[in-house]
Order: sequence, then C-alpha cells, then structure tokens
Amino acid sequence: MTPVLAVLEPDLKCPQMALLKAAHLAQENRRRLRIFVNIYAPALVRATNGSSEHFERAKASLEHSWRQRIAQLLQDCSECRSEVEILLAWEKDDESALRDVILADIPECVVIQSGDEGTTGLSRLLLTPRHWILLRKAPCPVMCVSSLPWRGAVDVLAAVDPDQDEGALAGLNAEVVKAARHFSDALDGTLRLAHVIEHPDDNLLLIVGEGLPTYTVDMKSVRDYYVQRLNQLCEQAGLEHSNQVLLEGEPAQALAAYQSEHAPQLLVLGTVQRDPLRRLLFGSTAEKIALNAQGDFLAVKPDGFQSPWQD
Repeated sequence: MTPVLAVLEPDLKCPQMALLKAAHLAQENRRRLRIFVNIYAPALVRATNGSSEHFERAKASLEHSWRQRIAQLLQDCSECRSEVEILLAWEKDDESALRDVILADIPECVVIQSGDEGTTGLSRLLLTPRHWILLRKAPCPVMCVSSLPWRGAVDVLAAVDPDQDEGALAGLNAEVVKAARHFSDALDGTLRLAHVIEHPDDNLLLIVGEGLPTYTVDMKSVRDYYVQRLNQLCEQAGLEHSNQVLLEGEPAQALAAYQSEHAPQLLVLGTVQRDPLRRLLFGSTAEKIALNAQGDFLAVKPDGFQSPWQD
C-alpha cells in the first residue's frame, strides 16, 4: 500500500506541521507514514575542518538529535498509530535526495510545509524552489500546508473547469474531484466544486464582440451557463447542487479570498502537463493559484503525467 510522505524542513526548531498533517492523513487512510528530512549541514562540514573523526561524531550527534525530535513530534501527535519509517538523508544536492526517496516508493501524497507570510491567522503561503521542484516534478499529488493545525473538520474545495470535456466529469476534472473526495473523507469535511468566471476584457468585447457566443456578453447568461455546468458536475460526482461555488474575478485572487473567508479549507487544483520542451511548468493558472493560496492546497497531476525524474 502506498505511503504518505512527510517532507520535513531542515530546521530542528521548526514546528514541522507537515509531519503532523501527514500523520493525520496516514491514520485516516490506513497508510504507512514515511518521514523524510535531508539533514545535510554545510556549517557542520566547515566546523570540522575536514577531520573525518570529528565530522563523524558531529554527524552522529545531529542524526540522534533529529530522531529525538521526530520521536517527540510523533508522541505529541496522538492520532499517529500508523506504521512509521524515518528516512534521514545527507545529500548536498537536495533535489537528488527528494527524487530518490519519492521514486523509491511513490507515495499517495507528498506533504510539505510552506512558509507563512504573516505570523497570525491565515496568510499567503511562501513557496521556495524546493516546493516548485516537487510541484513540477514529483509523479504524485503534492500538498503544501501552512503552519496552522487542523482542528475538527476541514472543508475541501475542488477547483474545476466546466468547459472541459463538454461538461462531463472526465479527464483532469475527474482526477481533481477524486482526490478532493478522498481527502475530504479523511478530514471529515464538506466537498464543494468551484469555478471562477473571468470577466471578458472590455477591449476584447469591442474588437470581437459580435463573434463571441451570446452567453459571454450577458453576464447573467454567463452565470446561468456555469451554474448549469457546475450542477451537472455535482450530479456526476454524487453531490447536491448546493455544493457548488461560483466565483467571479481573477481565479487566483478569487479562490484565495474564498479560502481565507471559509478557513480552514483545503484547496485542490489540477496541474497541466506541458509539451516536452516546457514540461517543467505546471500551468500558469495553477501557479498563480498556488502563489495566492490562503491555506493548505493540494496539486493533483493529470493522468499520464510524465515526470522528468522518471526519464
């Protein structure tokens, strides 16, 4: 059975919310929990001045400290009754370390903590190059979480595109809804499907207004159209029509505002597979949403996603 992988921050004092949330998911889904941290410390290498004896003692002490820290975190996490495997890496190349541990046993989900822009309440997540590596290259879903704990039920918002597949719950929409349902069950929350209507640019309407479909010019018609499409997706997903969320504006900002207003909430979005020359990107809209997220979000890869790590 595939595990849940918690990727820890290489800082002993960090609260390591990724571990606590990954433990919750592993417990609820009856999965193994793998805990990974790259403990490579350039300062330790410099401090030992190339002495192998001093280096080995210092490295062993650091490893011991990390195992004690992880044991304490697990002890504080009363939910964690899953089988646990601790993986300590010493790799100067952090991407290689991440690649090796993920490809060795491709997890159900990778959970990694993101920095928070603010110190109180929900705030925009700060994503480092390490996060983007996982979002773009990991051949599995990636969950970026804030430092705020989950307390009680956590609702799940699945961002879907009703224009795809002629309104059928197929392709990437199906993958997003499937993952969202899976995690909403684990978090005891309500699952909702969301879409953001982007208002047509005024200049575009002036230039090609006559060539646009009628429903794109009359905003009431636009809303009615997408309400109907979301209703169809809800029906296919076995959800009530009331479980749809129709927003307006720029997608990243609208979803972030809704997520902040209805916290705590997990936002689930799909990534886009690019052509071979640009496949390290995971979709401009998805990237903007990730950069504006006001809480935890899960990035789902499309069916057939080809990771450059697997070449």
